[in-house]
This record gives sequence, C-alpha cells and structure tokens, in this order.
Amino acid sequence: MNTCSASYGDWFILAVPLEGEWVISCLPPKSNNICTDWKTYQTAEAALAGAQEYVEQAAAAYALAEVVLELYEAGKIEAVGCHNLLRSLGYF
Repeated sequence: MNTCSASYGDWFILAVPLEGEWVISCLPPKSNNICTDWKTYQTAEAALAGAQEYVEQAAAAYALAEVVLELYEAGKIEAVGCHNLLRSLGYF
C-alpha cells in the first residue's frame, strides 16, 4: 500500500489510498485518538492540503474551547452557557 505522511505543527498526518481516492488520518499532539475529516480526495497532495486545513480548524476550536473554560472558571459564564459553547465547537 502506497501511503503519504507529513507533519503539520505538532500533528502527524497520514494520507492513505482508498478505492482510487485518498483519505486522511490526523494524530494530534499528546493524544492517542486519530481524527479525520471523513472526506475523500483525488490525490495525495490534495489530501495533505485538506489535512492541513483540518488541523488549522481543530487548533482554532481548541483555542476557543480553552477561552470558554477560562471564562467559566472565572465565573463570567454559567455552566449551561459553557456547555452549549463547547458543544458548538464540536466537544461532547
């Protein structure tokens, strides 16, 4: 099987051929959970570009989640609001 791998930031990216197209698996730093965008790409290069976009979006969501938790811990937002904001970012 011909695969293509790269790193982007602290993330490890693996592009794997699947039925004539390519899919990605992304491994975040300090994690054992593999992430994917559940899309297929025509080429390995397109898959790696898609993975970079996925990583950038995931990093932005993580940064926003940190701010939401800090606001909750500081008493600036209530638990329900915190939960709803985190859910909107893809957590839970």
